[in-house]
Amino acid sequence: MEGKPDSKLPDLGTTIFTEMTALAQRHGALNLAQGFPDIPPPAGLVTAAVEALHAGAHQYAPMTGRRDLREWICQHHLDRHGASFDPEGECTIGAGASSLLFAAIQAFVHPGDEVVVQAPAYDLYGPAVTLAGGRLIEVPLLDVDGLWDLDALLTAIHGKTRMVILNTPHNPTGTVCPPGFLDALAAHLEDKPTLVLSDEVYGPIVHDGMTEVSLTQHPVLRERGLAFGSFGKLLQVTGWKIGWAVGPASLTSELRKVHQYDVFSTGAPLQAALAAFLPTGKGKEHLGNLAVMYQAKRDRLLKGLTGTAWEWTPAAGGFFQVLDARNLIEEDDGHWARQWTRTHGIATIPLSAFHQPPTPRIRLCFAKEDATLDAAVESCVKLRLTMELDALDIIGLQTDLHWRDPNANLAHFDGLLTGLETGEADLIVLPEMFTTGFSWPPIDPSGGPTAVLLWMQGWADQLNAAIIGSVACTDTEGQARNRCWFVPPSEEGSPTLYDKCHLFSLAGEHEHFKAGEDRVEVEFRGFRILPQVCYDLRFPVFVRNDRKTPYDLAIFVANWPQKRSAAWRTLLQARAIENQCFVAGINRSGTDGNGHAYSGDSLIVDCTGTLLADAGDSGQPATLRARLSKTDMMDFRRKLPFLEDADRNRPA
Repeated sequence: MEGKPDSKLPDLGTTIFTEMTALAQRHGALNLAQGFPDIPPPAGLVTAAVEALHAGAHQYAPMTGRRDLREWICQHHLDRHGASFDPEGECTIGAGASSLLFAAIQAFVHPGDEVVVQAPAYDLYGPAVTLAGGRLIEVPLLDVDGLWDLDALLTAIHGKTRMVILNTPHNPTGTVCPPGFLDALAAHLEDKPTLVLSDEVYGPIVHDGMTEVSLTQHPVLRERGLAFGSFGKLLQVTGWKIGWAVGPASLTSELRKVHQYDVFSTGAPLQAALAAFLPTGKGKEHLGNLAVMYQAKRDRLLKGLTGTAWEWTPAAGGFFQVLDARNLIEEDDGHWARQWTRTHGIATIPLSAFHQPPTPRIRLCFAKEDATLDAAVESCVKLRLTMELDALDIIGLQTDLHWRDPNANLAHFDGLLTGLETGEADLIVLPEMFTTGFSWPPIDPSGGPTAVLLWMQGWADQLNAAIIGSVACTDTEGQARNRCWFVPPSEEGSPTLYDKCHLFSLAGEHEHFKAGEDRVEVEFRGFRILPQVCYDLRFPVFVRNDRKTPYDLAIFVANWPQKRSAAWRTLLQARAIENQCFVAGINRSGTDGNGHAYSGDSLIVDCTGTLLADAGDSGQPATLRARLSKTDMMDFRRKLPFLEDADRNRPA
């Protein structure tokens, strides 16, 4: 077979939960992203599991689940919701509620069927509907007042709607289905064949005196739907993956047709442990105190955040709290959630992973020990104290270069970069032709033509910072290029190249290198960046900030000789002023193999032309550091909107 097979889910990648948990592990961050407790399960449950193993519960459990555990589930719904289910034909145990939700969607959804969900929605529903050949119809969960939007849901349901999926307490918003909602839904469905699935894995975990809501409470809806529960969520054993579904026999029998060839059987000793523990006094006590425990956890988290820049509506149910980050960031909560995991040691879930929220928001799991919550609060508070809104920390390395010796230069920069701490900078700037000095023809290091790029990528990943610099290289067509690489950390994107467009004919560069065709801009950590190389600095029209979305930072990597240093310094400040942007000009120092001296004079300049960092003209190595505040720059642009009057020489 040639190539990749046709994917049934071509646009689907790794789930945000897996991604953020892996990122947390990689950076040693507190994991408040994925919905698992770090609170130990009841001791009696663990003991029961050990006893079940010693008692020999090692073979398949029944496909439908242990009879005594199904009996407990049905009694649970009778006691709490007044619903009577037959353990034999109306209750099924599976590998977590998610496996049974998936099986139900596969059992009932036909190609072309519409399935209505309230967004944001748990990310299992959409792919499951797609695999079944259905069409996912998303409606907003909440109206402008933050209340469940009944009108939006009912408007989307018509005579051909195959299924509606509800989720209460809701993940990720922490809201709970309000009184009267199920009555209105039942009335609307009276003349329609629509089925209802109700994801109730956080079931009894409701706060502030709220009433638990279940599909099984409603005498009409429970006859046309299935309700799903989770022992993992209720007993702090998410890794056991034991859940259930209850509903009328006609629906349960169809669900089991898929379940028997999907999961079939799950966790025999774990089911035995659950069946033994839950009827005990300790089991009843645990479930009776569950909501109280989690409300205290929620309150501890929110009390710690009181008086900070975060905004929130307290979660009404479940163990997730949504925080509004509008006072910290302007947009792209996904970027910042990942960035905070790396730099501030706290992993969360961005709400944009579920849908596009009106303001940037993150979800935290508060099913944690008090010490974990206190550490999380400390990290969240420090976010405001240690970061400026859309700030970029930049380091420029001005240094002498070994003449036409790539291996020696890479070793030299290894020493300089080793002295930096991970997370110390967002962006590290190296000079032009940092592996050889300004010379030709290109020379590859011992690792071959790709070695420099791999070296830059390795350091970008290690320091969690983008690295930019130019090298003399030969492209795939055999043309020599003065090529500038912008290399972000691997998990933030791929390298971007810019080939120097203005070759320095006075020195004959144009006779040995092929010029680039146009400039390049790159997005990185909230900044739009323009990479440039040395002689490009002399051409203001080429650098002009004339696109619809202006760039924020222009970077000039250079081998600019000492005898023209006054022009270098003046032009860097001029480019910053005329383009209302930050400018970083990082030059080499020392003397090259042709006898040309370099005074350095590397500068970092703000949008007013003010110097933020200056290496001076001593010709000695220097490390420049500056924090670039996009907020200050944008305020300046708003007060003096000169860019709006700029000539437009480029497409928007």
